[in-house]
Amino acid sequence: MVPLTLAIDQSTQGTKVMLVESNGTIRFKTSRSHRQLISDAGWISHDLNEVENNLNELIRTALDHRQDGCIQSVAITNQRETAACWSRSTGQPLAPAIVWQDNRAEKLTDELAQHKLAADIQTRTGLALSPYFTAAKFDWLLQNVPAVQQAHKQDDLCFGTIDSWLVFILTNGQAFKTEPSNACRTQLMDLDSCEWDADLCKFFGVPMAALPTIVDSDSSFGMTNLFGLLSEPVPITSVLGDSQAALYAEGCRQAGQLKVTFGTGSSIMLNTGDQQIANIDGLNTSIAWRKQGRTTYVLEGNVNYSGAIVSWLKNNLHLIDDPAVTDEMAQQASPADTTMLIPAFSGMAAPYNLPAMKAILSGMTMLTGRNEIVRAGLNAVAYQIADILRLMRKAFPTLELVHADGGMIKNHYLMQRLSDMTQQKIAVSSVQELSGVGTALNGMPVESLPHFEQTLYEAKMPIKQAQQQIAAWQTQIAQFA
Repeated sequence: MVPLTLAIDQSTQGTKVMLVESNGTIRFKTSRSHRQLISDAGWISHDLNEVENNLNELIRTALDHRQDGCIQSVAITNQRETAACWSRSTGQPLAPAIVWQDNRAEKLTDELAQHKLAADIQTRTGLALSPYFTAAKFDWLLQNVPAVQQAHKQDDLCFGTIDSWLVFILTNGQAFKTEPSNACRTQLMDLDSCEWDADLCKFFGVPMAALPTIVDSDSSFGMTNLFGLLSEPVPITSVLGDSQAALYAEGCRQAGQLKVTFGTGSSIMLNTGDQQIANIDGLNTSIAWRKQGRTTYVLEGNVNYSGAIVSWLKNNLHLIDDPAVTDEMAQQASPADTTMLIPAFSGMAAPYNLPAMKAILSGMTMLTGRNEIVRAGLNAVAYQIADILRLMRKAFPTLELVHADGGMIKNHYLMQRLSDMTQQKIAVSSVQELSGVGTALNGMPVESLPHFEQTLYEAKMPIKQAQQQIAAWQTQIAQFA
């Protein structure tokens, strides 16, 4: 029997389940989308019951395709800053999960910013005070949802990022655990100790008793029979945030190695080894993973809207029927058109930190059409990433190669545009689902990890022209900020 890891990739748009062999080969994969619950105020939520039902069905389908394979372990990767809350006694959600893009806690963080401890938050956590991170979302839930307040009074409250909720439901409530790559994004964990910070929990009003135990990223997270679908339980051997899992699969395990993951948003992540690099405005210091008690740190910038821009072009503007057509459309757009999209649908994250900014489509003429607007959307992704990489060069001036993975890597226009705007080589993975593969590999006892084939893009645009276009983008940001 071929040993397999069942990898769960719980992303913003949906759920993927994969069967991964020890060499990183995906034997089978299946996926299902879940609804994006968007309120009139622009708040974004997920129905955890819907997600659990989808996961159950996907696991059932995957197990039907085992053939000669034997499930030996389970690995999890997930959207990171999304806030979940549920009953410890029943496992039932107490409210819809607040998605990482959601900024409903902005007023709350504005008020907290006046407190003395606010100035110390970034030093302790690597993260500037923001509604983007999970702590403020937990605080909002406690202040605004009666079911959460009641569970807190009865000592029946569980707060967690999506990984800890998945571990909880997969182990039938027997395990309530998380690990540093997820915990560091809550704004409640101390970067040095990799433990919950009592002062920060008090600051945000989050009860420490409601938080999961933090363990190593390759620990034993409990046993699961996958909702009763396995006759004998198997261990959950790995949990990693989706961006960190992709970093691991890309082979970026040494200081100075860098990758971009294209999903609903984009995560630009630079491995800094055992060194914490702080005080670069617009970037966050986070944890890649902790294995065997040893912590690896990263420098990260996050773009809120990447693949989500294409979804907006398709679902809201109805300019396209299939995301795949954006490549050809962008290449057919008029070179003279100056249309620019600033995708501040819920503010602008790193490195701009403008949570109140609104989206802007500017520079259009009567000759602007579908192709030009589509190209503006793709350009916006490249511009944002270029701005973040420029900041990262302050820490590592000799960055040469950018590894790329995720759902948008098949878009040749975007990959070439990214190389042009950054003036760097872009190595595109042959595997899109690197987050799922990465967490599977993280939990495997293998001596040597596989490397995946890559397509290399090199800059074709003269550096002066690229600088002019970046400057025009930055002028637009400053004008409308």
